[in-house]
Amino acid sequence: MKVVVGQGSCGIATGAKKTAAELEKQIAAKGLDVKVDITGCVGTCYLEPIVDVYDDNGEMTRYVKVQPDKVAEIVESHLVNHKVCQEYAITPEDEQFLDKQQRVVLRNCGKINPENIDEYLAVDGYKAIEKVLKTMKPEEVIEEIKISGLRGRGGAGFPTWFKWNAAKSSPGKEKYLVCNADEGDPGAFMDRSVLEGDPHSVIEAMAIAGYAIGASQGYIYVRAEYPIAVERLNIAIKQAREYGLLGKNIFDSGFDFDIDLRLGAGAFVCGEETALMTSIEGNRGEPRPRPPFPAVKGLFASPTILNNVETYANIPQIILNGAEWFASMGTEKSKGTKVFAVNGKINNTGLVEVPMGTTLRTIIEDIGGGIPNGKKFKAA
Repeated sequence: MKVVVGQGSCGIATGAKKTAAELEKQIAAKGLDVKVDITGCVGTCYLEPIVDVYDDNGEMTRYVKVQPDKVAEIVESHLVNHKVCQEYAITPEDEQFLDKQQRVVLRNCGKINPENIDEYLAVDGYKAIEKVLKTMKPEEVIEEIKISGLRGRGGAGFPTWFKWNAAKSSPGKEKYLVCNADEGDPGAFMDRSVLEGDPHSVIEAMAIAGYAIGASQGYIYVRAEYPIAVERLNIAIKQAREYGLLGKNIFDSGFDFDIDLRLGAGAFVCGEETALMTSIEGNRGEPRPRPPFPAVKGLFASPTILNNVETYANIPQIILNGAEWFASMGTEKSKGTKVFAVNGKINNTGLVEVPMGTTLRTIIEDIGGGIPNGKKFKAA
């Protein structure tokens, strides 16, 4: 039996650390052999703090809004007497928040411990980069991304493969890879939640992209206002290096690739790719005129590709499941899924991932539960 407490920013902000501490205290007092673990944002932010109890047979029961004063009752009922404490369990209505989604980017968020690489490996983590390095040529990787139809999730919707191919084709002794995690839009927390809940997916994707374009160095530019994301990225990068999944000669393939973090100082303009690169170089973050485009002359005047967190998080799944699988979701011109941060004057705040082409009405009314007090939707 295992107990998992959601500890993304949303959970911690509502008291999840105190809940976890009380769980450990109560479990120790009862002399139970039950581990208390952590995970990232489950997605139902409006129900935090969330506690998931995994029975020995693998069945999971979710308890919501678990403040420390509710812990003793849950421990006594479920962990001691093996009876679900219905009073605090998630309702069928709230379960629909996740049931109506299609999670690709968020596949591991709320399910694995983001600070434990072994849990990522247990859900096929780093199998995509292994497949790429052992069975695919760089141009085959780019072709797979092309067939998938993946477009940049940062807002521009630019075809990912085209950018990668341009950087691969550009002459240059050094090439670089950048992940834009400088999520500055008000109310947005999609990238933050991925980095807090599944940082290895981004690391693995960057290694795949590095192999595809011929880069050996990557940078993740993350806003300093995301301290939990920064901490978990540092842990994940360190673990990946220890496991030989970053650094020299990955999977004995002769491919070298490493990643460093750079913290943004809160400049909104650094969400623009050329300003971001200028900032990484140690200068004031100001946009550069284009052309030349970054794929020809980017970071340190070398060919560079830049994608955001959500774009990268799709890559391992495309490689493992195939381009056709990814292309089967979404619309004719926009394939796959999209993550939305749903917040403001709405009943169910949280993270929503749905196929491209899903209507705003579906997100706001069916998943988001509509506007409080039955009021009409006016604007988003």
